[in-house]
Amino acid sequence: MGTVVQLKRQINNSYFDLKKSVDEKLVLVEEKIKTKLNSDVGLVQKMTNYHIQTGGKRLRALLTLGSAKLCKYLKGGRDINLAACVELIHAATLMHDDVIDVSNVRRGKKTINSIWGNQSSILVGDYLLSRCFEMMVEDGNLEVLKLLSSTSSKIAQGEILQLQHKGDIDMLEETYLKIISTKTA
Repeated sequence: MGTVVQLKRQINNSYFDLKKSVDEKLVLVEEKIKTKLNSDVGLVQKMTNYHIQTGGKRLRALLTLGSAKLCKYLKGGRDINLAACVELIHAATLMHDDVIDVSNVRRGKKTINSIWGNQSSILVGDYLLSRCFEMMVEDGNLEVLKLLSSTSSKIAQGEILQLQHKGDIDMLEETYLKIISTKTA
């Protein structure tokens, strides 16, 4: 049991070290997300504000920023833009996942679908994806657009594969691992 505790400490320390090294940029990612989620539609604004307030570790943004830093990317704001994109994709998939799994709580807070219903939750998840794709087009790099589009497609296919095997007690380990790997892309 001591090994598990030590490993958890190492992971936590690594997370906090990474967070500290890109903290200033992470603040800019949060600002970018807030700006991009602005909407004149009242319900969209309420739901996206709620999503932002529920927080999260922003692990995907941290990994994006950390990778950019390791690659010595120093100019411009593409790293911030792409870190925000990755977070928006993640948030959208969580909203959709909560509907599919009929989840009422995530991170100790009520899920968006449990407050505003499944229809609104799906549509706001789609709104997040559309904002993300606008940001990728603004970035102008077709390779990035291709990568994040194919990643989004894999995540959706993983969800569908999970639905296809719902209640399947004879599911092969290989299928289970495929579901996990595609859902987390």
